[in-house]
Amino acid sequence: MDCSQKIAIGLGIFLALIMLCGGAGFLGYIHGYQSGNEASYSQGKEEGYQAGYRAGYEAGYKPEPEPKRPTGYTLKNPSYQEMKEFLAQDLTNTKKYIQDEYVCVDFAAEVNNNAEALGFRCAIVDIFYPEGYGHTIVAFETTDRGLVFIEPQFDLEVKLVIGKSYSRINNFTPPPRDDTIKRFLIIW
Repeated sequence: MDCSQKIAIGLGIFLALIMLCGGAGFLGYIHGYQSGNEASYSQGKEEGYQAGYRAGYEAGYKPEPEPKRPTGYTLKNPSYQEMKEFLAQDLTNTKKYIQDEYVCVDFAAEVNNNAEALGFRCAIVDIFYPEGYGHTIVAFETTDRGLVFIEPQFDLEVKLVIGKSYSRINNFTPPPRDDTIKRFLIIW
């Protein structure tokens, strides 16, 4: 065997060793990558889930401070006694009726606002008379006596009967015009 053949055989063996070592290293890398990836994935997945859950919970959970008084979304129907107690402490009925300045609708609106500020549900009731005239009162849906109409200028319980005079059925002084109830509208 001559020198060039010996070099070729040595170079072939050397290349085979390099390929064998490189292939073994590559296979070891692949096996280690897969084993490490699977182990770290399952551990990392659980840790990542817990960390993400905790961060999301903390970001989304913002406790509201206790409201100082009820809002429009927490209104309740009062009992008859609660309604009477509210009307007794409400001072709207002590105000004076002033033509074209502070009239029935103003009394009703003020009682309604004061009731709702205390958490009680209160309705505005528009009463329609002939010839385009009318009157405004309030109503409470009491939990024990049902719907109760109140004349807010006097804090008196009143009746509404379609086709009857408002002043006559409630023993009030009749107004100068016809106050026969044509219809009424309850606005909550």
